[in-house]
Amino acid sequence: MQTQVHIEYMPGVSYPQWNDHTCYAPAERYPELFQEKNNTCLSEENKVYEMVRNTLAALGLDKEHFGTKDWNPLADFVEPGNTVLVKPNMVNHVNRAKDGGLDCLVTHPSVVRAVLDYVVLALQGSGRILLADAPVQSCNFEELVHELHYDAIVEDFKRKGTDVILLDLRQLSSVRIERNGGHDGYAAGGPDVEVDMGSDSAFGRAPQSGGRLSQYRITNYLPEEMERYHKGGLHRYSLAGAVMEADVIINLPKPKTHRKAGITASVKNMVGCVAKKECLPHHTKGSKRENGDEYLKPSFLKRMRTDMEERNNRIAAAGGRICGLSDFFGVLLYKAARILRADTYVEGSWYGNDTLWRTVCDICRIVLYADKEGKLMPEQQRKMFVLADMVIAGEGEGPLCPQPKATGILVGGWEQIAADTVIAALMGYCAERFPTIANADYGQRYRMPRQDIQISSNSPLFQGKKPDEIRRLASAFKPTSGWREWLEEEI
Repeated sequence: MQTQVHIEYMPGVSYPQWNDHTCYAPAERYPELFQEKNNTCLSEENKVYEMVRNTLAALGLDKEHFGTKDWNPLADFVEPGNTVLVKPNMVNHVNRAKDGGLDCLVTHPSVVRAVLDYVVLALQGSGRILLADAPVQSCNFEELVHELHYDAIVEDFKRKGTDVILLDLRQLSSVRIERNGGHDGYAAGGPDVEVDMGSDSAFGRAPQSGGRLSQYRITNYLPEEMERYHKGGLHRYSLAGAVMEADVIINLPKPKTHRKAGITASVKNMVGCVAKKECLPHHTKGSKRENGDEYLKPSFLKRMRTDMEERNNRIAAAGGRICGLSDFFGVLLYKAARILRADTYVEGSWYGNDTLWRTVCDICRIVLYADKEGKLMPEQQRKMFVLADMVIAGEGEGPLCPQPKATGILVGGWEQIAADTVIAALMGYCAERFPTIANADYGQRYRMPRQDIQISSNSPLFQGKKPDEIRRLASAFKPTSGWREWLEEEI
C-alpha cells in the first residue's frame, strides 16, 4: 500500500478569477497539454493549476516523462476505456454562515478543471468522465453548478470534443427543478444499486445494536424510511449507479469542520456517493444513558423537540402544511432544556456521536470493495486518488455554516486514511480524535499503519515530517461547538 502523502504549500495563494473565455485554464504552456491540436487559451494567473500539477509530479506519477510532451501522470492508474468518477464536495448552493461564502464550503472548480485536463489526457479519447456528487436534500443543484461555473467548464470540454457528464446523484431533492421533464435534480445518476452489508456492517457490532435499530435517524427524513434499510440483520445502502460503474474515483474533498463527525475530508466525502440519503444513519435518538447519542444527558424537553420535528416531517411528507411557529417552539424547548441544566448538544452534533462513523465506514467499504452489482468482494474493485482542496478550508460550524480558513494547501495521495490523517494534523488535531478517521479501516482487509505515512512537500515546514510534528506546527481550526471540549483537550 502506498502511504505517501504530499502537501503542496503556497502561502497567500488565492483562487483564480473566473473568465468565460479561459475557464480556469493554466497560465503556462505546459508541454503535456499544449500540443498543436490543443487550442486552450491561457489564464492570466492560475496558481491553483500549478499546485495541482506540482502535486502530481511530486507523487512521482509518470516520473520519467515529467517536463516533456509525453508526461501523462494519471496514466499510472487511469487506463483508456475506463469510467472515471471525479467526485468533488458540493454540499450546498449556499453557505448558511453570514459572510462564509462558497470557497470554504465547496471544492473549488479551478481544482476540478485541472484534474479533468489530466483525466482527459489519460483516457486518450475513450472511456467516460463523470463529474458528480449528492449534496444535501435542500441544495439547488442547478443554482450551485451555475454559480460555480461547473456547467460552463463542462460545456468548454464539450466544445473541445470531450464529454464530461455532470450528475446530481440524489434520488430525492426538496428543490424542484423544471428540467428533464420536471424531474427533481440536474441529471440522474442512473438506477441506484442496493448493497446489504449484513453482519459485515459496522452497525452489526455496535453496543446493544438490536435495541438501537429503530432509533437511527437522519435529520429531515422519516424514521420509517430509515427502518426499511436498517432492521433485523439487514444494513442496506443505496449507492448511485454511476458510482458503481466507475473504475477509478478521483476524490476531491473540501476539508472543514463537521458538527456530527468533527471533521470532513476524503473519507467523509464518500457519503456523497449515496443516491438515497434516508439509508444513512447520522445519529441515534435519545441520550447516551438511553443507548442513543443525540445528546449526553436525558432530557424530556429535548425528546419533545425531536418528536415535534419528526411529526412535522411526516406532515410535510404527506403534503400538509407545517405550523409556522414550529421552529420557534423548537428553539424554545432547547433553551428551556438548557435552563434546566441539560447539555447543549442536539441531533448528534457532538463528539459523543457513535453512529455516523459507522455509516461512513460502511460506505467507504462499499465504494472500494463492492462490484457493479453491489456484491462485496475480497479484492478492491476501484482505484482511488485523493486531492484535497485546502487552499481555503472551513472552520467553525461546518459542514453547512463554515467560516473560511486560508491555508494555501493541497493534499494529495492514494490512501484515504493516510490523507485524512495528514489533513487532521494540518487542522491542528490528531486523527485519532475523529472516529470517522480512526475507524475508517474498520472491517477492511488491512489496518493502515499511520506511523508509516511518508509526507513529502515543496515546503521545508512539512517535508519529511510526521503527522504529530505537523499538528504542533499548525494553527488549529476553530472546531464546531459540540466538538470544542473534546478537541481543545489536546491543544
